[in-house]
Amino acid sequence: MDGKTGQRVWLILSLVVLVLLIGALAAYVLIGVLGEWETQANALTLARRIILAVWALTASSIVLTRVTVFGWSFRRYFRWDGEGDPPPGAPRPTRAPWYKSPSASFGFTVAIVSITGAAVSATVILYLLMDWVGWDVFSLVAKILWGSWWVLLIGLVLARVTIFGIQRRNSVSSGNSKS
Repeated sequence: MDGKTGQRVWLILSLVVLVLLIGALAAYVLIGVLGEWETQANALTLARRIILAVWALTASSIVLTRVTVFGWSFRRYFRWDGEGDPPPGAPRPTRAPWYKSPSASFGFTVAIVSITGAAVSATVILYLLMDWVGWDVFSLVAKILWGSWWVLLIGLVLARVTIFGIQRRNSVSSGNSKS
């Protein structure tokens, strides 16, 4: 996919998410105005939460996909993988000082995006169940959930640094500082 096609795809996806947001907000307002709140308050509240939750999941999945694709294209943008000197005007005139496995880089990106998506999904599900679990439980579980996300994120970054350090040491010990 060339650059212009990719930009069009992301523009269309962004417009879809925006239209879904407008539709979700319109449905939210219409339920608030036209709903029979005296007799159906619990069901209408749940319906409003479901509308917002579905939009939040859709938007977060688009954003996380975009972040993953950007991370991969960012990696290519700053590396000269060809032999010899880079072309004039290259963003980075030198190659990476040691080999970094593309599969390791992509694997860590996918892991980070996956735990973020799981945390967002769990938070949305908790939000849907807030009437049954209560605000205090929702707040406590959300704090534990996002605290765990933060610890896992730090662990993934440390594992990434360790693996790339091992790859660097192997490259230096083999006398191959640039491969």
